[in-house]
Amino acid sequence: MIVYETHALLVNRARNGRALGIGYLQSVREGWTAVERVKKRDEDRAFALLQAHADKTYSLCDALSFVVMERLAIEEAIAFDRHFREYGRARLLAAPP
Repeated sequence: MIVYETHALLVNRARNGRALGIGYLQSVREGWTAVERVKKRDEDRAFALLQAHADKTYSLCDALSFVVMERLAIEEAIAFDRHFREYGRARLLAAPP
């Protein structure tokens, strides 16, 4: 999900976004970074999280990120939206104020 969101961000907000987006996807395909695939169980847990936190505006992508991070025991994140701070289960290495 993060790969898709990153591609969309590049295409829609970066100068020469389409070329940057294609280059980014090519680097992912070439293995420049590890990609953890979402599992059915992750989707189920993310949906349950969205239901349980009805007072929050987490996206499905955010909830899936939280669930996969917990499954992989990842305790640190670089995030640029407030939802990671609101969720509060990871130490943020970079985030907006």
